[in-house]
Amino acid sequence: MLIKFRFSNFLSFKDEVEFDIRAGNIKGFENNLIKEKVDLLKSIAILGANGSGKSNLIKAIAKFQAIIRNSINLELQRQYPHESFLLDKIYHNKNSFFEIEFILDDLVYTYGFEIEKNGNINKEYLYEQEIRKRVLFERDNQNIKINNRFFNEAKNLVQHTRENSLFLSITAQFNVKKSKKIYDYLINNIVVFLDLDCNKTKFHAIGRALLKDEYIKKEALKFLKLLDFNIQDLEVKKEKLPTDIIEKIKNDSSLPETLKKDIEDGLEDIFIQRYLFDDKKIKDFISFPLNSESEGTQKLVFLIPHLIDVIKNNKIVFIDELDNSLHTILIKKVIELFQIFSKKSQLFFTTHDLCILEKPYIFRRDQIYFLEKDRKFGNTKLYSLYDFKIRNDKDILKNLLNGEFGAIPIIDDLMDLE
Repeated sequence: MLIKFRFSNFLSFKDEVEFDIRAGNIKGFENNLIKEKVDLLKSIAILGANGSGKSNLIKAIAKFQAIIRNSINLELQRQYPHESFLLDKIYHNKNSFFEIEFILDDLVYTYGFEIEKNGNINKEYLYEQEIRKRVLFERDNQNIKINNRFFNEAKNLVQHTRENSLFLSITAQFNVKKSKKIYDYLINNIVVFLDLDCNKTKFHAIGRALLKDEYIKKEALKFLKLLDFNIQDLEVKKEKLPTDIIEKIKNDSSLPETLKKDIEDGLEDIFIQRYLFDDKKIKDFISFPLNSESEGTQKLVFLIPHLIDVIKNNKIVFIDELDNSLHTILIKKVIELFQIFSKKSQLFFTTHDLCILEKPYIFRRDQIYFLEKDRKFGNTKLYSLYDFKIRNDKDILKNLLNGEFGAIPIIDDLMDLE
């Protein structure tokens, strides 16, 4: 479970920001909390004007993962260049910083690093806390100090660590037990979707794969019915392309042979089953390819299996623009259901849909984050509604639109263009 994520000098974020998942001192909304060593929030909505940096917050966690994943592969490293804050010359050559604090197997871990423009690791550290915090390792450039009592397995791997490699990634590669556990958690248990529409290949492929799991399919159908979708069944099956198209593909020398074989075998698609009526009486079932449904229905059918997987396996998911193609009432219901069924899973998402802040409220004040960009200097600031001392009965949406909390577009009065 995520406790905090901090970073600085990345895209529109110049100064250090802290995305804090700890619950504030607010009564009620018990379904919205994970009761752990500290009370944590199950979900957070991130709002802000266009260009405020909402997507960049999601990209920051993706970047953090990418550096960890690709740290041991020099070629892959080059695909992830330094993405510093560009509107201040001083920051072009400054280090970027990332740190995460999370709970794993009843222990609190803090892992962070600073990475230079050339990809070298300037600082890196890993702390573990049961009752008291203890250092597992600390790094200052190539000077790596190991805790010989609690991290002794990693002792002989210092010499294998290049200046542009993370020590955590190296020790995980060599199967140091604690490193491997943390590495796998950070890479596999944190799921990031930067764009549910533009990233269709990954989003849809995983969605189809998940629906082949009978448990996930069964739970996804329950979820969809709770959202008032009259879908009776979901099936993933292969659909053959016309013979003339297959022949053209087979004769296309630019395509890999493995891809040609997959296409020849048939392309996987999701089919939905609905009731077929005869004069208002259920006569049978009828099956449709999912792509014959609305964009919103398609998105939900792919999204719900992902959320079921997150709930089932206590994962953390970051989603950019969750509201795209979905009605406000549907979004609110999806979040409510997530918070009811989640035990230790977490959902963090960006949205433009301010109507999710309408009464009846589904969020606590500490579950609402805002992003605002400085109009002069261009750097993004992150803050929570909980930072504002307001009454519980205050109309959040009305006061947001009145500019009390910032995070809305500021449009100058129209000027005479003549």
